[in-house]
Amino acid sequence: MKTLKQRIEEGQQFQQAINNLNSSYEKRNSRLKKRLEKYLKNENTYFITFTISPKYYDLKYNTYLRKIKKALARAGALGWILNSDYGDKNERLHFHTLATFQDQLDYNTINNIYQYGSVNFKKVYNNNEKALREYLIKTFNHTLKQTTGKIYYSRRKTH
Repeated sequence: MKTLKQRIEEGQQFQQAINNLNSSYEKRNSRLKKRLEKYLKNENTYFITFTISPKYYDLKYNTYLRKIKKALARAGALGWILNSDYGDKNERLHFHTLATFQDQLDYNTINNIYQYGSVNFKKVYNNNEKALREYLIKTFNHTLKQTTGKIYYSRRKTH
């Protein structure tokens, strides 16, 4: 998504740039909500956090990203939403993923591929509408907080 500064540098008038930025933000939020809702309907959906051990802090950002995507693909993810984040306390980079799978996740597959730190798995249980709605709101708000980096989406279509 282009920043306000980028839009103005492209020649957009200030008010037009603000309107376009707001419109772009609303469209992104709508796409994100739809995808989250779709994933949360699957019984094999997991919230996965990838952390980075201090000895791997010097690696390039894309190195972590590439390994995470590879781990998700090898584990058979049907679709995923991934975002980088910086912790509130220590400001350390880590990644959050909501991923959906055809079958129950084999944790070892992901742990064996992503070896730059720990991986925390939380299965999403959506036994009732209230729990599903609360989880959707929590996940959506997390991806939009200020310390969140870019949001990445899988290209694969879920069933």
